[in-house]
Amino acid sequence: MVVGDPLTHGAGAEAIGAEEFDALIQACPAALAAKRLAVGVSGGGDSLALVLLADAWGRRHEIAITALTVDHGLRADSIVEARQVAGWMKARGIAHEILSVTAMAPASGVQRAARDWRLAGFDRWRRDHGAGAVLLAHTAEDQAETLWLRISADSGPDGLGAMQLQTRVAGLPIARPLLAISKQRLIATCRSHGQPWIEDPSNRNPAFDRVRLRRLAPALGLSGLGADTAQRITASMATARRAMDRFCAIFILDHGGLSPAGLAWFDGVAFAALPATFTDLLLSRLLWAIGGGAFPARRKRVARLGAALRGSSTVPARTLGGCVISRLIDGRVVLFREAAACAKAVRLEPGRKTRWDNRFEACWRGSAPVSLGALGAEGWRWMLRHAPESCVNSGLTALPYAARLSHPAIRELDGTVSVPHFVMGDGMRSTASGWPLDIEFYPDANWIVTLVKSVDAD
Repeated sequence: MVVGDPLTHGAGAEAIGAEEFDALIQACPAALAAKRLAVGVSGGGDSLALVLLADAWGRRHEIAITALTVDHGLRADSIVEARQVAGWMKARGIAHEILSVTAMAPASGVQRAARDWRLAGFDRWRRDHGAGAVLLAHTAEDQAETLWLRISADSGPDGLGAMQLQTRVAGLPIARPLLAISKQRLIATCRSHGQPWIEDPSNRNPAFDRVRLRRLAPALGLSGLGADTAQRITASMATARRAMDRFCAIFILDHGGLSPAGLAWFDGVAFAALPATFTDLLLSRLLWAIGGGAFPARRKRVARLGAALRGSSTVPARTLGGCVISRLIDGRVVLFREAAACAKAVRLEPGRKTRWDNRFEACWRGSAPVSLGALGAEGWRWMLRHAPESCVNSGLTALPYAARLSHPAIRELDGTVSVPHFVMGDGMRSTASGWPLDIEFYPDANWIVTLVKSVDAD
């Protein structure tokens, strides 16, 4: 473990003060609305500066702050580093917890696995403790690296918006108040507080794309492609991304529909009249939300699907991004979750809110635990035998057969299968079906959530 010395680092940069941090966090409404927040703290200078600033801000505004450190076990020193952070937090009177990962390290994709473990651990803690969001210390340099990586991956206009100040990932609300702040200023902030930090050796490992980009940063800056330029590009593309979200919402309202059961549909003729760029962006957004994926489908595959839907009225059903895309007899195109791609069933504990398939938030108010998962062919057969009237009342019979199989279903210990009653007509309202389940279609895409709620309120 290498510890950075606050007496010899960060000189010349300006530390972030209380008033400036107040202004920065104003851009993160999820943080402002919470009574409790978590801060991801790896032990690096960036995250330690954030927790120092957030703790002082929380004390001023009566918001409880807890630092969370994930011991991923990927390096021998990880638990030593986590305990070092715990000691620093204890000395400053900041609440802190270590979240340990017990999963085996993957053979490849180590950085992605570590990221997923961190976010999953943060989300479990947030749900257990009622925190509104998790603050992460991504910086201007991190944003620039993300932009260049997105460009190299040909991720399209949406990808060029890079990281957002506020977002959700697998249901976890994330706020990044330092996204326009340089690393040097965060080191200076640690220095002003006399706070040492840990130097992560993986930040010097050239096997990782970000490290290679980091080494190119000085040359990129001299060429006019530094962090400042990246900020301007990402801000512009983020504005374009929000405009496209609004366009998609208006198109669905005017020419299609969205069900709280997690289906979307639109008129094929109106779709074919749009420019290819717009159809591809619409499809990409719908596939990501309906499919519950961690990342959008690949642009080339979305473009091929868009071309097929625009060019023919007899396109056979196909799958992409965890979804089935099918054209109905009346010319509508419907997108729904592919049953085979659904996540495994999750156990619902009474009174505890649980996320399933990265699409639904559910809370079971019954006295005994149940499971929530895809209905499947076996569940559909059970309902036809034991609860045929429920098949009609729930709207299942109005769906294509394949869409019924991915519909969320509750299974009790005695084998009873039930489904939430989503009204599938013009109102598209989710109804209280007389049994103790609160369930909401809540993908990571904010525009979809807003659209469902706006339609439901009409």
